[in-house]
Amino acid sequence: MMYLWKNILLKLLFVLLLGNFIVTPAKSQTLKILPIGNSITQLDNQHYSYRYKLWKKLIDDGVDFDFVGSMTDHYNCGTPTFPDYNGHTFDTGHEGHWGWRCDEIINGGNSSNCKGTGHLSTWLGSYTPDIALIHLGTNDMVQGQSVSGTINELKDIINILRADNPNVIILLAKLIPANESLYPTWASRIPLLNAEIPSIATDMQDENSPIVIVDQFSGFDPTTDTFDGVHTNSLGEEKMAQKWFDAIQSAVGSGFGLNIKTYLEGPYNGSEMNTSLMADIPLQQPFNSEPWNYAGTETLGSLPPNIVDWVLMDIRDATDAASATESTRLERKAALLLSNGSVVDMDGVSDITFNSSVTNQLFVVVHHQNHLPVLSANPLIENNGTYAYDFTTAVNQAYGNSQSNLGNGVFGMVAGDFNADGVIDSNDISIDWNLQAGMNGYYQSDANLNSNVDNSDKNIFWHNNQGLSSALP
Repeated sequence: MMYLWKNILLKLLFVLLLGNFIVTPAKSQTLKILPIGNSITQLDNQHYSYRYKLWKKLIDDGVDFDFVGSMTDHYNCGTPTFPDYNGHTFDTGHEGHWGWRCDEIINGGNSSNCKGTGHLSTWLGSYTPDIALIHLGTNDMVQGQSVSGTINELKDIINILRADNPNVIILLAKLIPANESLYPTWASRIPLLNAEIPSIATDMQDENSPIVIVDQFSGFDPTTDTFDGVHTNSLGEEKMAQKWFDAIQSAVGSGFGLNIKTYLEGPYNGSEMNTSLMADIPLQQPFNSEPWNYAGTETLGSLPPNIVDWVLMDIRDATDAASATESTRLERKAALLLSNGSVVDMDGVSDITFNSSVTNQLFVVVHHQNHLPVLSANPLIENNGTYAYDFTTAVNQAYGNSQSNLGNGVFGMVAGDFNADGVIDSNDISIDWNLQAGMNGYYQSDANLNSNVDNSDKNIFWHNNQGLSSALP
């Protein structure tokens, strides 16, 4: 939490110094959290469910939140007696529906014994969640539904949530296991669904509505962590609550900053980068076309000082650089590159921030419109809420040694990829430079970023770097 407040204060200070805006203190926004699932989310009237222990953890962390949902009862009606905690009374809102499958969450199901009534679209008429905690699919597997059908229904649920709030954060669980000796069918089929659940995050990737896979399966022992082989006891509630809490904290609590330094070969002048392009840099991120197809909405009211150009930051979660393929991407964000090589947020001062949860190690890719992209050769190391990396200090700071030697022990991204296809070849001239030569303004063939497309872009940068290509895995 402290990192985000520090970042916000820096932004406010920058705005005040500019003197262009009136800053009005805003009330803190309550985070609406939707626990949605079946009996494991609801539990019966003798057991708390993970929701109570998660509620306590969020209170301890100082999160301003509200559990939302049409339900307050547990199965068999009523609830256990929830002790107050630190002056707070338990927030009983949820969408746990005992015995329901994914299709019943979409269309409605059996309402006996306080299982609930209605369906997701109607429930969302009464609240709009900021975060959805989804633990669904157990009953689908028990009742013989296909894995592929259940995956599609989980996608439908996410689409319904996104239609209600395009920025909703989806925390999607791999299901807890069942006791094999008591429920062999459950125990064998749940892992089949769990193996396919991560594909949902890949297929439905959306920078505005991230999907984070929360592994509730690993480390959960149904012989010790349930009271009946399926439903959580106190130990199981604690394990589930901790994993949900860690995911929520990564999504909206702590988050992390990214402090990256990189140079572009084209505008580098021997000590820093020229800012000759500033008069022509667009106020909206320029990566919304091929090959990037980035749908982010980063927009500036005016350009902060010392800006060289836009860059697109791509963070990846992998065991090593060679494994940090596009499929391991967590998030992308457009950012601004300063003349000193620092990559900053839209205010021109702050580190850019991400809210993803890192499972393995964090790597970063920097994209530019006419320089070859670079991937960090080494994992980024977190320190006090910030991951830092400096590409400029050595050629092997970039994976594949894919940088230009700028002199005096300084290295930077390779110029001349005018069509941004990852290869510097004749297509850059025939397709782009030939069409843009002689033009003034913001053009991809302007390798030195001086607002002019001329022979220096071709003869100095493209010619010297012809044949080089991206080293991205």
